[in-house]
Amino acid sequence: MIKRIVMMEGGVETLSYFSHQMAGEFQKLGYAVFFYDLKQEESSAGKLRKFIRPRETVLVTFNFQGLEKEAGVYREGIGYLWDTYHIPCYNIAADHPYFYDDRLKDLPEKYRHISIDRRQKAYFEEFYPEYVSRGFLPLAGTGLRQGEDEAKTGKAGAQGTAVETEEAGAQGDAEQAAPCYDVILTGNYTKLSFFEPYINWINEEYAAFYRGIIDDLLEHPACTVEEVALAHCEREMGKESNDQLRIALHKMIFIDLYVRNYWRGKAVRTLVNAGIPVHVVGKGWEELEDVRHPECLKLHPQTDSVTCLEMLADAKVSLNVMPWFKDGAHDRVFNSILNGAVCVTDPSCYLEEELHEGEGVCYVALQDMDALPEKVKDLLQNDSGRNEIVRRGRAIVEQKHTWAERAKTLAEWIKEDAAQQAEDQERKRR
Repeated sequence: MIKRIVMMEGGVETLSYFSHQMAGEFQKLGYAVFFYDLKQEESSAGKLRKFIRPRETVLVTFNFQGLEKEAGVYREGIGYLWDTYHIPCYNIAADHPYFYDDRLKDLPEKYRHISIDRRQKAYFEEFYPEYVSRGFLPLAGTGLRQGEDEAKTGKAGAQGTAVETEEAGAQGDAEQAAPCYDVILTGNYTKLSFFEPYINWINEEYAAFYRGIIDDLLEHPACTVEEVALAHCEREMGKESNDQLRIALHKMIFIDLYVRNYWRGKAVRTLVNAGIPVHVVGKGWEELEDVRHPECLKLHPQTDSVTCLEMLADAKVSLNVMPWFKDGAHDRVFNSILNGAVCVTDPSCYLEEELHEGEGVCYVALQDMDALPEKVKDLLQNDSGRNEIVRRGRAIVEQKHTWAERAKTLAEWIKEDAAQQAEDQERKRR
């Protein structure tokens, strides 16, 4: 019976934050949770070995943390500690599998891959059949300030830690507590010229090939990178093996980054050039091109997860552009709604199933970007309508799309897998 869960911290701040949100629910479900500190491997390794109980322990991690032959969990000639102690490894891949082709090798025997997008799951199952695809588990959100939060006035500050209840502020504080950001976007930006060396890294023929894929994606933004890239590969090179194609896709990850930054930049630029102030939180926005009203581009430095959530809680509208998740959801969407901001976002198949128009979200297709300013202006001018949108969405997100809910789902998978393993072992004994 699985009673213990190992998780990772000390790596990417956002992933550590997600892990701690899930850990709270795991503990409520009766699991003991140990956090292995990637910044303090020497001291963590000894504590980890004391925590582990063979066949009672699993690893739950994000983005291969703990699965990259780190010194504390891997030894040359011996292998992973996870294999030594028969530990199943559940890895939530927060990006497309083609980002990880070099990591999807020499993994522990009981590796379980979890996808945050259904099309990414299908890609993984086709191109990496040697590994177990455990399922689809989309990203989730965190609410710093729970409660109705009507009109975002009279609200008290966050109570120190995430997922704490809010006490309404005094009536006299209402004006001071009103939202201070009309529109906010939390995320970094990379200017498009940064990608030119990657486009031109081989020769002009390859550069033309890459530009053809980029142009196709910009013209058809509902398509995934892999379906467009694979179509271009087949047209240029004929049928290739999946092994060759997955290597080719890995070398084209700059195309994914190019198109997501193209649309993220265009969304912000479209609002700013329409005279709508946008607060951008993250690196690189000072290099946004073709800004006609620079006074409307409000720059904030990159910060941690809690600060981003606090800023969302002080915003009316949260702008999101999907990082090319066409059948999944980004945590920005759920974070926005849980913290009281309407999320204006491009749609995905999964997101439209979960949240209909007006349920915390207002959808704007990437190809209809010209409609963005009017949609945002309408939201900003209609406080009661905007807050009703948030109220409807929050009821859904609180029920289905928090990290606590994701932990519950994962706990069920862990139980199912343990029961299946026990059944298989019993069958072998017979």
